This record gives sequence, structure tokens and C-alpha cells, in this order.
Amino acid sequence: MNSKWIFGLYVLLVVVQLAVPVSQIWRYEDILQTGRVYKFRTAPIDPYDAFRGRYVFLNFDTEEAPIRPGDKLGGGPAYVELAEGEDGFAQFKQVSLEPPASADYLRVYFAYPDFNDPGRGYFGMPFDKFFMEESAAPKAEEAYRRFGNLRGETQGDAYALVHVKGGIGVIEDVYIKNQPIREFIKTIPQIENP
Repeated sequence: MNSKWIFGLYVLLVVVQLAVPVSQIWRYEDILQTGRVYKFRTAPIDPYDAFRGRYVFLNFDTEEAPIRPGDKLGGGPAYVELAEGEDGFAQFKQVSLEPPASADYLRVYFAYPDFNDPGRGYFGMPFDKFFMEESAAPKAEEAYRRFGNLRGETQGDAYALVHVKGGIGVIEDVYIKNQPIREFIKTIPQIENP
């Protein structure tokens, strides 16, 4: 009887361990299928993660917004309301302590208020890595350096396509000159792996 109880406990432990990653994968796939799509301007670099491989680190064009009047934000979780601008890119309407009732939003980490304008604040995006095949990531990084929109250059040349639902954002793809980055780097044979 004791061994049956131990075996049952073992099976339960295995099911729980499998349920956690499966539920997270399901949640991200659901967001990719049913979430609203936004384009975020980027200015990335290419680092390496020992466990997951190469990725393009996405440094977004702006990570600031007005603070909702009456909210006292310090370092910690916050919510930034999203809207689509006339140019088709995501805009941050305001950052607050609670999610907006009737608008798309992202759960972010509020870093600090703007010292020159205390009605505005800076936050960190919840997604900043786009993982790629090991051999493609260095080419993608070089393509960003040469053709992407780094600060002060033409806007809109590089962006991330992100699905947003319930405060969570999932990157579908990264684009340079309106082409998926994996396709863009194929059109530039002179880019060599560093």
C-alpha cells in the first residue's frame, strides 16, 4: 500500500512538472493567435544566452509615457496603455498602477519618473529578446547595424511585430525594411558571420 501511494505521488509530481511549461507555451501560442498586433520601433544588438543560444536584443525606440494623474509610481510593476499611432506603430498613452479597463496594455516594470518632468516615467519592456538560429543571429546583428533604424536615423526601418493580450506581449517577428529579418539577411550575401 505504501509503494502505491509513493508511485501515485510520483505520477502527480511528473504531471505538475509537465503542466507548468505546457500551460506557458499554450498561453504564448494563444496570444500569437488571438492577441492584437502592434509594431514597436527597435534599435537592437546581438548578445548570447548560454542556455538558449543567440538572440537579437531589442532596444526599443522609446520606453517612457505620461504617468496617470494621481498614481504614485516607484520601482515595480505597472501597466502601460497602448494605442496604434497614425504611422502604424505602437504608442504609449500612459503608465499606471492598474491595467486600463477598455484598452490594450502591457505589464511593465516601472523604473523611475523623469527628473525634468515628474508627470512622465520610464519603464522596461517585458520582451526584449528575439531568439534566432545560431548561424543567423550574427548576420541579423550586422544587418541591424547597417540597415536598421538606430536612434537619429530614418524611423521605421527596423521594428518588432508583437501580439498583445491581457498585458502580455509575444514577439512574432522582427523586420528590417518591411521584411522579416530571416528573409532580409538572405538578400545580403556580403554579410559574413563575425
